[in-house]
Amino acid sequence: MSKLKSQRMKPVNKLAEKKEQESALIYSQCMSKVQEMENHLQQLYDYRDGYNQQMTELSKQGVGSHRLQDTLMFMNNLNKSIEAILMQIKQQKQMCDKKKQDWMILHNKKRIYSKVTEKFSRQEQIIRNKNEQKLL
Repeated sequence: MSKLKSQRMKPVNKLAEKKEQESALIYSQCMSKVQEMENHLQQLYDYRDGYNQQMTELSKQGVGSHRLQDTLMFMNNLNKSIEAILMQIKQQKQMCDKKKQDWMILHNKKRIYSKVTEKFSRQEQIIRNKNEQKLL
């Protein structure tokens, strides 16, 4: 006797579950990377704010133009680094959006397979009940 449809769907369900979990893991790793990058960006902002305050104090104290110029050049490089990280975060978020879409597609497929399996199980149960009634 061949397997019931619900039994034949079990490997499909397991595979769909596995793929969905792998995709969810990839998505969560992507989001973790975004969070790390945003934390790094916040550190750079804090660092820049400290340097801005230091530059303000230096200019009030009448420090030499050479040191002021070095500080301005450093601040310019720091701002460029911040802009580069902002661009990387934007790209990473776009990649995460794509990973989320992939995960949602696999999640929906898993749900569909699960519903089909449930439908097969209900139909099989109805047939078993009818066969039992005939025997009685």
